[in-house]
Amino acid sequence: MYAGLRDVKRFTIAATDGDIGISKDFLFDDRAWTVRYMYVDTHKWLPLGEKVLISPVSLHSIDIKDEKIHVTLSKEQVEDSPSIDEHKTVSRDYEALYFQYFGYGYYWTGPGAWGEFAYPTALAQVQTLPERAELEKVDTGSQANHLRSINELQGYEVKAKDGNFGQVHDLILDTENWEIPLIVIDTHQILPGGKKVLVAPKHINSINWLEKNVGCHLSVDAIKHCPEYDPERLNDSVYQQKVRQQLLAL
Repeated sequence: MYAGLRDVKRFTIAATDGDIGISKDFLFDDRAWTVRYMYVDTHKWLPLGEKVLISPVSLHSIDIKDEKIHVTLSKEQVEDSPSIDEHKTVSRDYEALYFQYFGYGYYWTGPGAWGEFAYPTALAQVQTLPERAELEKVDTGSQANHLRSINELQGYEVKAKDGNFGQVHDLILDTENWEIPLIVIDTHQILPGGKKVLVAPKHINSINWLEKNVGCHLSVDAIKHCPEYDPERLNDSVYQQKVRQQLLAL
C-alpha cells in the first residue's frame, strides 16, 4: 500500500498492550530512499515519556482508516529502549546498540535496502547478530549512515538541470518494504494553479542539506509532463500503472 508521509506523520503508534505515542517525523536513508525509523512522541502515554525511535522492523500492520500503526513491541520494551536523547545524531554505533537491544538483524550487512531481505520485518526473525569485528568490516572505516529527517526535506527547492521548478511537498511510502518509490513536487513556480507532480528517486541526483535544495537531472519541460499527483487514486492499480509508464519514459 502507498501512503503520503504527511498523512502518516500524525498516526498513533499502538503497542501490543496499548497506544504509546504519535509519529512526528521519519528518518530515511538518502542513498537507499528507505525509511529506517519513526520518530515517536510518547509523552501522553508513557511515564516520563519522551521522543523515541521505532524501526519498521517491529511493524505489525498499518490501519490507514483508523490512522494507527501497530507494532510488535510492548510499552515496556519501548520505554526501556536506548534513549535517543543521549546521542546528538543517530550514529551507526547507536543503531548497533538499538538493534542489539531488540535482537534484530542489521539492515546494513547485506546488499539490499534491508540487508539480505526484501522487507524490514524479516530482520525481526534473525537469531544471530554479526560480531562487532564483522560489523566493522562491513562499514569499511566510515560510520556514516546517511539518515535524514523527512520533516527537514519537505519544502526544499527542487532544481532541474535548466532552472528551478518547485518544492518537495511530500514523499510516498510503500508500507510493505518502507521504501520511497515516489516524490511529490509542488510545481507552482512554473505551472498555473500549483499543480503537484510525481517524480521517482532515480530522477534525483543530489540533496544539498546546507543550501536546502534537491538536484534533479530532468529538464523543466520534462517536469511539466510528469504524472500529476492524485492522492485519492494513490492505490488504484490503473493509476499506478499509468504513473509507472510515464516515469519510465522520462
